[in-house]
Amino acid sequence: MQATATAVDYVRARLIWDTIGEMDGSKPVWRVAKSVEPNADATVWTVRVRDGITFSDGRPLTAEDVLFTLRTFVSQPTTQSAYLSGLDGKKSRVRDKRTLELRLTSPDGFFDLALAQSMFVFPAGTKDFAKALGSGPFVLKDWARGKSSLLKARKDYWGEGGGPYLDEIELLSVAEAGARLNGLKAGQFDYAGALTLATVRAEKGNPDLRISTAPRELWGELSFSMNLSADPFTHAEAVQGVRCAIDREAMVRTVTFGLGEVADDAMGRHQAWYDDSLPRPVHDPDKARRLMSSGALKGTKLSVRTSDYEYGPLEGATAFVEQGRAAGLRVAVDKVPAADFYADMKALLAAPMKTSFYHPLPLPLALSSYYGPRASYPFTGASSGTLNGLMTAMHAAVGEGKRIRAVHDVQQYLRAHGGDAVFARVPTVAGAKPAVGGVKALGFFDYPCLRDAYLAA
Repeated sequence: MQATATAVDYVRARLIWDTIGEMDGSKPVWRVAKSVEPNADATVWTVRVRDGITFSDGRPLTAEDVLFTLRTFVSQPTTQSAYLSGLDGKKSRVRDKRTLELRLTSPDGFFDLALAQSMFVFPAGTKDFAKALGSGPFVLKDWARGKSSLLKARKDYWGEGGGPYLDEIELLSVAEAGARLNGLKAGQFDYAGALTLATVRAEKGNPDLRISTAPRELWGELSFSMNLSADPFTHAEAVQGVRCAIDREAMVRTVTFGLGEVADDAMGRHQAWYDDSLPRPVHDPDKARRLMSSGALKGTKLSVRTSDYEYGPLEGATAFVEQGRAAGLRVAVDKVPAADFYADMKALLAAPMKTSFYHPLPLPLALSSYYGPRASYPFTGASSGTLNGLMTAMHAAVGEGKRIRAVHDVQQYLRAHGGDAVFARVPTVAGAKPAVGGVKALGFFDYPCLRDAYLAA
């Protein structure tokens, strides 16, 4: 159940276990599921399971296995459990060998997106998940925790798409990005993920490497998250002041080496649900100075809680110190050790201002994760009644047109009244030998799917 603790663990999991579905752009593509459909009010979802899938020991995969998997995820402290929080595991049932009925505690028109978020399917009755059989294209041949994995292709794999094309795949865990790049250049690896942004320029002319960046809808997003329940951000003028003080173009030039793009104080750009009518924020240091130097905000000092747990948050906070000074803001950086930043969630949520690095998720799921009554990580504080109502209406929407309009309503509200200043979008970088093909993001560029990977002759 903890098979995805690191990036390489996640890549391995995608090879061993098939999922109910996965994302291709903004739409789910079903794998174990043949179809996923809601009833009229999205309180019951019918999942039809594909015929002909077998686990690696030859036993057929059925609806019973899928329901067992979902109930297990709900009962465990996993990433998947948050997406399944609305599932009523007791009332959900198997109708027949190929059909299950999933009942929800409240309407959720976006539950199909949740089912496409790494719901790895295990055989019903599995007790030792460290040794759980999979129905994926590879089986684990050898494994050294934290070091390497050797996987062997299944000749009887059911999958559509042609793969697996490789007889074996060896995964190596290399923590340092520079070492991953050097290993790639030396021929130790054929593919390396999570390279630095500087790699794009440094290796631009290298004919022996192919450097690629994630599709734009899968870029990460940097934000200053302001807690609307804590001073000074109980005053709307303070939120406006911070937004006006940020020079987003400069952030893109310096923090992302010019490779990223400006964000408009909203997450999810380039996804199908994103509201393109949102206004572009204006860098206006004079307005920021006026807003922050009057009334109760006069003399306000800002402290940004941040860390270097990955590239971007600390660099963004440091750059904002100078930008804030130009707007008359006194900004201090509260750097927290990387191991403590998310470990002390109470302190992080309570901090008036902190950096957030929002990893790519389908926008409706991202909004639910950070805002409203279902939020797992309410970085901008308690949600207002208006926002709660908009979020409830978003989940109750059924049909693509209604779903998109409901997401736009939430985004419009957050743009006007929310506490996030999403200022830059950051690409993820990977490198490969020219012979490598068939590596696909399918929702997660950082943890690619190697199911159809091949080496050209």
